[in-house]
Amino acid sequence: MSDMSLYEWNQVHSGILSDFAKLLDESGLKYFILRNFEGLPESNSSKDIDIIIEPGKYKKCKQILLGVLRKAKFSHYYIMHYERAHCFYGMDYDRNLSIHIDLIEGYANKGYEILGFDELYSNTVYYKSFRVLKPSYDAVMLLLYKIVGVRELKQKYQDKISLIYENEKLEILSILKRGLGSEAFELVQRCLETKDFSEIVSSAKLIGSSAKNKALKKNALKTFIGWLDFYFEKAYYILWCPPKMRKTIAVEAPDGTGKTTFIENLKVEIAKTYVSEISKSKVYHFRPEFLPNLGAAGEKAGVMKQDKDFTNPHRAKPAGFVSSLIRMTYYWIDYLVGVPIILRKNAQFDKITIFDRYIYDFLVDPFRTRIKLPFWIRKIYSCTVKQPKLVFVLDADADTIYSRKQELTKEEISRQLIEFRKLKTLGDRAHFLDATKKPDEIVRDAMKFVLDTFTNKF
Repeated sequence: MSDMSLYEWNQVHSGILSDFAKLLDESGLKYFILRNFEGLPESNSSKDIDIIIEPGKYKKCKQILLGVLRKAKFSHYYIMHYERAHCFYGMDYDRNLSIHIDLIEGYANKGYEILGFDELYSNTVYYKSFRVLKPSYDAVMLLLYKIVGVRELKQKYQDKISLIYENEKLEILSILKRGLGSEAFELVQRCLETKDFSEIVSSAKLIGSSAKNKALKKNALKTFIGWLDFYFEKAYYILWCPPKMRKTIAVEAPDGTGKTTFIENLKVEIAKTYVSEISKSKVYHFRPEFLPNLGAAGEKAGVMKQDKDFTNPHRAKPAGFVSSLIRMTYYWIDYLVGVPIILRKNAQFDKITIFDRYIYDFLVDPFRTRIKLPFWIRKIYSCTVKQPKLVFVLDADADTIYSRKQELTKEEISRQLIEFRKLKTLGDRAHFLDATKKPDEIVRDAMKFVLDTFTNKF
């Protein structure tokens, strides 16, 4: 399944964009839509809309956009900030309706502003009722900001740039000459003449450095402040990682409840609802794996042979008390250190962290990891690590689970179900989902909790 196949643009989206643009014009706020505007407002070839707004006018634009989303009767919204970009997500899960609009205060990459807002805005034209860049500047923005920012250039953008270049060659070269050093300019000019975009992509580092050096020469102070602001924000996400960024979900259930299917479907539904890529959700199996697999580490050290037969989760005898304590401590350290690391890593890209099983497994089924310790010891370990924001427990009767998978006895499944149901003590973060429902129904039940936990209500 391609990411683009998840998204639908309809009359509601069209109305929102038209209303927003109209209100911006009426308020005297300068803006223009960046690339992929062809077909708007009736259709949209991209998953989102990038709107460049005048720097310093974000608060007014935010107020207007939230008002438009509220008028369209969205139930939830979410805003994520990246450098100068403010990513707005309007959501109404009951209507299967989501929209993603980015408000960008000027356009910069890591603090470097290659083309200033005033220059860009003075070179806009109207496409239907929307402000857009005239073709020459549209082509340059596509070229420079895709190469400098992401170091790739999709075929559709290559074709568009080539077409515009044939008609606007002199103006495009004039803009590029002002934004690039001589070496990079000559390279890009040569490649545009021969339509050799592969060399442009392979020379992305050179072009990026040239553009940034040019920006620094134009306005050293502004560029330096922008650079500091970018890296301060990056450090803020990594070092502090504010609570709202720590989007963690743990999924618990006995084998046979359809946990794997549920997680895969949940990833798709999250991507669709957030109008994002499926990679929006990052899945970890059981633990962070900051520390290597204990069996692999033991085998490498020559103290044990790793057991790779996973058909029977209770195949091995439990370890003794001391060995169990060492095992438990080893896994505990992995959670204690590893979870904050991956949360900070994922927060940089606004990803949702999903655990297929969590440390709670040590409370329910310690024998899976050959641990034999009193419950109170395992409880202390599980309570002293970072807790997920959401814990989904897939619940069903023992007969149903056993009919799906016979790795465990029906008696063991019944015992685990009793223990899993004790996770209700986790309070509001624990939600029990009926695993006997259809997969899409289970995910819909879960998504309501995801939105209530990780987004804002209107």
